[in-house]
Amino acid sequence: MWIRHCDQMNIEDKLYQLRPMNCPYHILVYKRKLHSYREFPIRVAELGTIYRYELSGTLHGLFRVRGFTQDDAHIFCLEDQIKGEIRGVLDLTEEILLQFGFNKYEVSLSTRPEKFVGTDDIWEKATIALREALEDEGWDYQIDEGGGAFYGPKIDLKIEDALGRKWQCSTVQVDFNLPQRFDISYVDSNSERRQPIMIHRAILGSLERFFGVLIEHYAGDFPLWISPIQARVLPVTDTEVKYCKEVVLKLKSKGIRAELCQGIA
Repeated sequence: MWIRHCDQMNIEDKLYQLRPMNCPYHILVYKRKLHSYREFPIRVAELGTIYRYELSGTLHGLFRVRGFTQDDAHIFCLEDQIKGEIRGVLDLTEEILLQFGFNKYEVSLSTRPEKFVGTDDIWEKATIALREALEDEGWDYQIDEGGGAFYGPKIDLKIEDALGRKWQCSTVQVDFNLPQRFDISYVDSNSERRQPIMIHRAILGSLERFFGVLIEHYAGDFPLWISPIQARVLPVTDTEVKYCKEVVLKLKSKGIRAELCQGIA
């Protein structure tokens, strides 16, 4: 993490060390004890705020910011569990995006780049697992040859805003680098130490970016369940104000986001 981001930490002769990713901290949770193969898969998730010192010229409203919150999860699993875990992530992604009204998105499978870590064999197994997971789900996808991260292949989902611009939100990535760098292991059925597979996944990605796309997608006219105000009570004359306040309190007691438009009377 330091090697990759150290050039962004020394700014104007002052040292800034805000975390740029959640991954290492989830690994520390994993390393609190020695795990058996029987415990897998192990899943760790959080809504974590991370920071990237993006150049000022690239900042763009909610879509590209220097500090954002990500729905990060990391799955530690065995080689033969990769496909099943990927399918689980894809199912969850589809379910959540449909809840928000997104039923069209662009899916890409990014394969091994020129520079990579890990063996050819494990890259092939992971890539096949991702491809088969997509095909089992019946998803259309594009192959991004050489577009994978140096640490493993990945699946990216891009959703469109009101202007037709595509923004990456959901992602699921296999990682061969961090398990090696952090020397994480488990005990297999032969009582030998083995290195687990690590999968990164984010469903919404940057919450700020997702909300930006969501606002434009609905042009501010949100479905009732996510509308900031679900009910407004309008008194016709001043004599109804007291009763309308009681109605608002009753609605709020039922978990409905309501307000009184008293100024209109």
